[in-house]
Amino acid sequence: MDEDIAAARRHFPAKAEAISERASRDTVFGEICRDFAEAKTELAKWEASMDPQGAKRCTEYRELIAALANEIETALDSAEVILLHRPPSKGSR
Repeated sequence: MDEDIAAARRHFPAKAEAISERASRDTVFGEICRDFAEAKTELAKWEASMDPQGAKRCTEYRELIAALANEIETALDSAEVILLHRPPSKGSR
């Protein structure tokens, strides 16, 4: 699994295959997934930090993660479905 999209796949397990497929053909979507993974990594660092700015940075990263998760979900929900073949109608051969 590509580590750049692993965080998105874990966040949306029911959509993991769709995330992999979309990221493989859509570079912008892949970049959003990479940003999401990076934000999750940075949040973990700030959560473990003793820096006085830690709480503020955690809030900022949580907001960024929520916004990126929304972008990922919106992109998946609005993906075009392409009908490759039309199923035969009843009564026709």
